[in-house]
Amino acid sequence: MRPMKTVYPTRVDTWLACLLIGAPLFAVTLGLFTLTYSIGAGVVVIATGLLVGGMIAALTLPCRYTLSNESLKIQSGLIEEEVPLRAIRGVEKTISLFGAPGLSLRRVKVTLQEGSRVISPENRDAFIADLEARLHPKNHRDPSV
Repeated sequence: MRPMKTVYPTRVDTWLACLLIGAPLFAVTLGLFTLTYSIGAGVVVIATGLLVGGMIAALTLPCRYTLSNESLKIQSGLIEEEVPLRAIRGVEKTISLFGAPGLSLRRVKVTLQEGSRVISPENRDAFIADLEARLHPKNHRDPSV
């Protein structure tokens, strides 16, 4: 029997993590060097780096997708969305450059009655199989039976 809820963490592309962590760190480091020339400018650059880093963290951590028998919950930092399974029309692998709640370009497109959502679960194949089993329970047999 399938668990009531399954949590799938986001896949994290190394280059994207380096970019999201590196940009604020670069700004803070630059601000520290700038302090030797101008305290005001250094403080502004450091504050900007900390603010950008805080915003990135608030909008990306944690990033996960929770499947239940009734819905798909998408969480990216402080932003959460719950999509009823009855609104899902299809699911497929994709590679997308469009902004989405995930830290990888290896993504899953979830087609809805109206629009779609693009997410990036760490294990795309397991996520898709689980979602399809929940969407079409009669077509999937439980191997534990």
